Amino acid sequence: MPLSSFKTISKVFLFIPFFLLYFSVCFANDEYNGKIIGKVISSDGQPVSWATISVKNTSLSAISDESGTFILKNIKPGTYTVTASYTGFEPVEKIIYVSDEHTSEILFTIESNAKQLNEVIVDGRSSQNLKPVTIGKLAVAPMDLPQSISIINENVIKNQQSQRLSDVIKNVNGVYLSSTRGGVQETFAARGYRMSDDNMYKDGARVSASVMPEISSLERVEILKGSAAILYGSVAPGGIINMVTKKPRFDFGADVSIRGGSYGLTKPTFDVYGPLSEKIAYRINGTYESENSFRDEVNSKRYYINPSFLYNINKRTSLLIQADYLKSNFTPDFGTGSLDNTVIAQLPRNTFQGVSWQYNKINQTSATAKLKHKINDSWSLNANAAYDVYKRDYYSTERIQAAANGDWARPLNRIESQDQYLSAQINITGRFKTGILAHTLLAGIDADRDFSTNFAFDNPKIYDTINILDHSKFVARTDIPAASKISQTETPVNRAGTYVQDLISISNKINFLAGLRWSVQKAEAVQTSDLKKDTTVKGNRKNDKAFSPRFGIVYKIFTHTALFASYSNSFSVNKGTNRSVCSKWCYSQQQYFAPGTNRANHQRWN
Repeated sequence: MPLSSFKTISKVFLFIPFFLLYFSVCFANDEYNGKIIGKVISSDGQPVSWATISVKNTSLSAISDESGTFILKNIKPGTYTVTASYTGFEPVEKIIYVSDEHTSEILFTIESNAKQLNEVIVDGRSSQNLKPVTIGKLAVAPMDLPQSISIINENVIKNQQSQRLSDVIKNVNGVYLSSTRGGVQETFAARGYRMSDDNMYKDGARVSASVMPEISSLERVEILKGSAAILYGSVAPGGIINMVTKKPRFDFGADVSIRGGSYGLTKPTFDVYGPLSEKIAYRINGTYESENSFRDEVNSKRYYINPSFLYNINKRTSLLIQADYLKSNFTPDFGTGSLDNTVIAQLPRNTFQGVSWQYNKINQTSATAKLKHKINDSWSLNANAAYDVYKRDYYSTERIQAAANGDWARPLNRIESQDQYLSAQINITGRFKTGILAHTLLAGIDADRDFSTNFAFDNPKIYDTINILDHSKFVARTDIPAASKISQTETPVNRAGTYVQDLISISNKINFLAGLRWSVQKAEAVQTSDLKKDTTVKGNRKNDKAFSPRFGIVYKIFTHTALFASYSNSFSVNKGTNRSVCSKWCYSQQQYFAPGTNRANHQRWN
């Protein structure tokens, strides 16, 4: 970073505390210091999330977070009646005295109401922005964060009958489907940047983006727009997508359904959950999907299962174990083709230009373990570990780029690859006060290892020649050419980082966020083995380091309206080694980085 830019940022940092202090003084005269802190639990001692807490004869209200806790601020001294309610539970009222000098504490224990459960209840909330989310590794409402966050919940996914992740992402402005290469995968982009494997997460852990994920198992999809390097390390600055799968439940239930549609679509699904004991619950869901296409000779079959187990070790500690397996076989489909790279061929859309035997076979297995421990009412510890294995076997013709008269020499490509991804992270979060300032602190460390294996084959580069406008012009081949492995390339990458950030509540109208991350990435020597000659060549190691600062301010104009400004940066490591060898990321971003460039830093004001 140039020295002048650093000085400018330093001046901004020095100015912000005075700016915040000025506004806090302006609004302090209109506020009271009374505060109520409480917790909502069920009759069996479990925390009740998203319960509604209201104060009678006032406009004060709050929503409990994932741990069942809530806070009500700026209350005039006096005696109040506070009510806790949640769908399916009997409302509970308590009388409490509030003073300026002390924080009042209250505990609600609510019990299920059988009569209420048999009724149809419409539970409305004024805004999803008031409901805490955890995509930022903190249980904080989006209204309080200086960053754009979108949450697509299970009801929306079900009501829209979403079949693919792109159906869900359509609900999010600024994030869009950028390509579906041969129907193999869906690639997304945001704010002009492509989202690669580094930007795709499931249950908080990176997963391969080279497959269309299964939607039926998702509880919600979280999208964090803009730079997320401080929390997740090496990511493109467009944002991240986190897919959250369904969790075990301590009440028995099951759901079985079947979907049918055009072109022979058949998709039965099941979802079963319940307790195994007072402390252990399970959930298993899965699906089978079979479908043809409007294109001749194109079909797909998918198999998916997602088991999970929750063990409440004690009142403060829980362990969640999840796993899933996806097998996806389908015919790569590159459309009807183009003529002279300028004109789309005018053909019936059912015309298939590939070969009947071409295939793409994908197997993906992942597992995660999450340990949550509540140290006390203010501090908690979360530890996650995840393992993801992605395997691909592909043999097919490629993009259809014919001559002006329709003649096309069909290119042939053979791919076999495997990607193993192991990651772990530990986060500690806490809420405390220093004078009039309320802090929500996040500190953590993370590390991961990505090990990719790719094989090259001696298959023919050109299969045969056809005319895409007139298939009778040439005699097309139908055999499957032999293809033997000729080389193996192994690419190991290790990454680690440590980070800290503090969300400071100066008043009920102003929040300030500041944080910093230190990241290290070590790309070990790429090893290429010639399987014919039994020789091995190793490349050079590369170490990259980066600081990722973040700061922002939120000003709440009204209860449901806020303005924010923030600064952060993001980076992606250039894996290319010279002018003639550039990584897939380089080409996909349509950027060129000079030899020796270790990373591309992208800074953006949101």
